[in-house]
Amino acid sequence: MHRLWLEFGGQIGKKAILSKVDLQDADLGGADLYGVDFTGADLSRAIIKWTNLQNAILEMANLEGAHLEGVNLEDAVLSNSNLKNTNFWYANLKGANFHKTNLQQASIQFADLQGANFAKANLANVNFLETDLKNVNFRSANLYKANLKDTNLSYANLENSNLQKANFCMTNFGNTEAQEAILRGVAIDIKTMSRLPKNILKKYKRTFFIVS
Repeated sequence: MHRLWLEFGGQIGKKAILSKVDLQDADLGGADLYGVDFTGADLSRAIIKWTNLQNAILEMANLEGAHLEGVNLEDAVLSNSNLKNTNFWYANLKGANFHKTNLQQASIQFADLQGANFAKANLANVNFLETDLKNVNFRSANLYKANLKDTNLSYANLENSNLQKANFCMTNFGNTEAQEAILRGVAIDIKTMSRLPKNILKKYKRTFFIVS
């Protein structure tokens, strides 16, 4: 029924609703799950590699330890979900909503997160290496010890976020909003440091770990 709903643009068939379903350790790799409702579902340790979940709803879902390499979650809703220890390598997360989501120790390397919303999310120890974070909303997020090395943070919103001990080496800070952000003890190179707002430098420069 969901396949017909996809093929005929919702004119016939029925959109799949899998809310509160137990899908622990399930293999959903490569499936077309566009727009599926997984609200409150248990997808812990599931294989979701190269799956299409564009516009899917995963609010309050449990995806701890899930394998999401190459997944398409463009414009998906994952607010208040548990994504601890997940792997998002090469994922498309453009415009996805991660509001108040737990992403501790997740690996989101080489992914596209342009325009994603991480407001009030827990991103402690997340690895964002070489990820496009342009226009991302990190307002009031916890990015303690996050790896933001070689990322694009241009036009991102870091207001009121906790960035203590994060890695900012070779990071693009062009037009980034960082009012009231906490950058105590971050690792940073000289070139990147020169692009930081003056008020941030004045307050935290003496605590920086300068990397040559």
